[in-house]
Amino acid sequence: MTWREQLAFAPLDTGERSEEIARRLRHAIELGVLEDGFQLPSESDLASRMGVSTITLRAGLAQLRHSGLLETRRGHGGGSFVRANPEHFTEAQRAALATYSLDDLRDIREYRAFLAGSAAAAAAERRQLVPLQRLASLGEAIRGARKPTDLARADSRFHMEVAAAARSVRLTREEMAMQAEVGVLIWAHSQIESAPSSAADEHAAIVAAIDDRDARLARVLAEDHVRAEMNRLIDLRISKGMGQTAAAVDNVATQHAIANIQVFAANLGKTATAAIQMIEDAALSALGDSESGRSERLQGVYAVARESLIQAFPDICALGFITDPSVFGEAEVIGCSAPSGVESVQRLTMDWTDYDFATAPWWPTDRAEKGVVQATGAFVDASGSNEYIVTFSKGVWRDDRMVGVASADVLVKQLQEDFEPLLLSLPAGACILDQNGVVIATNAGSLFGATLATPSQQDGQFVLPGVPWQLCFEDPHALLKETPPLSPQLAR
Repeated sequence: MTWREQLAFAPLDTGERSEEIARRLRHAIELGVLEDGFQLPSESDLASRMGVSTITLRAGLAQLRHSGLLETRRGHGGGSFVRANPEHFTEAQRAALATYSLDDLRDIREYRAFLAGSAAAAAAERRQLVPLQRLASLGEAIRGARKPTDLARADSRFHMEVAAAARSVRLTREEMAMQAEVGVLIWAHSQIESAPSSAADEHAAIVAAIDDRDARLARVLAEDHVRAEMNRLIDLRISKGMGQTAAAVDNVATQHAIANIQVFAANLGKTATAAIQMIEDAALSALGDSESGRSERLQGVYAVARESLIQAFPDICALGFITDPSVFGEAEVIGCSAPSGVESVQRLTMDWTDYDFATAPWWPTDRAEKGVVQATGAFVDASGSNEYIVTFSKGVWRDDRMVGVASADVLVKQLQEDFEPLLLSLPAGACILDQNGVVIATNAGSLFGATLATPSQQDGQFVLPGVPWQLCFEDPHALLKETPPLSPQLAR
């Protein structure tokens, strides 16, 4: 199987999705992996390679024929052939990049780094079984490549060979799937002339660490290499694929941008507080003067939560009231979420049996000030929405007893989208930090999702009103202290 076929026809994670087949092959055609006139394997062979049924494959290929990207020829020498127009590649590449949110790319970056690092470390531990000369040769091949597809081919083959050297079929397949998804996209958009030589040097350093049996160093080098690649793509996505960069230093423009960021932060805090107040008022009204409530009396809170969420969307993505089990005997969630717009508002339902609300990041602690809205640091809500979020919450009290918690969720990817145009008016490297030093919005791919040492209040660092966050744009790279948080893909 050729390199192009390995990428385009790698097994799918989703076994029965014709849309995923069409998307994968469309990207391969539009990004130049499968060239004009290329003949696809037979339907039975291709279905087997991609791990889907023949019926599902045919449905996916039909979508491509309808789009004019495939044609079928009958008779001797017939089959399915690619129809590609190289003049449309640049536009197609930008369109392909635009389908990924920044949060998607951050997640892919961390998942790819985990895969590459694990493969390199395992290869170092199995040094005696690794074909070092082949690895070194594949790693050097990128230095002389110039076309995007040749650059992608050289980089992908090196990483797939490292994964194969780890002697794990599953790890190799996962690496192939990642290369198929974004490998060509990374190099299609690479505008840095020195990038191929830098990649070759980084490949050589990884091979040297494997040769020295230094698993820790091999892991670190592989992770750094992959993150650097993905950061270039994130930078381009931040600029909307048009090469827009952060502003040069201009005192007037900088002060204007800071003021706009402060206003937006204050308004977001007000929006969350107002939504939570409506939930609190509805819950207390439903309970009336009774000393202990029954959860059935709170069902009317849902209508208030729904209306409040519609008003606060997209700033708020989920809103609700959670009963305190010490009052109601069990914790119950009465609320709603809007996963993809106000038209999709739905009741929050799941099996809460094993969910320990009292230890959730947003549950008020003994140290929480009574009657005050708190905000968590950014976290992956692995037992709820499975999203990267910040939660605003407030204990709902009647006399001296907390009867529940009103909460509002904000997506980190929405924060990036909202702050991004304002941050682009600041020098490169500007970012918004939560109270734990996690970057929740930035104009630099290398900082997206990273954790920084919390800076002190000084020039270039501003506490934002209404939220426990800071604006930082005075060399935040100097504050870098950790790798970004664990990918939600890995958390699942």
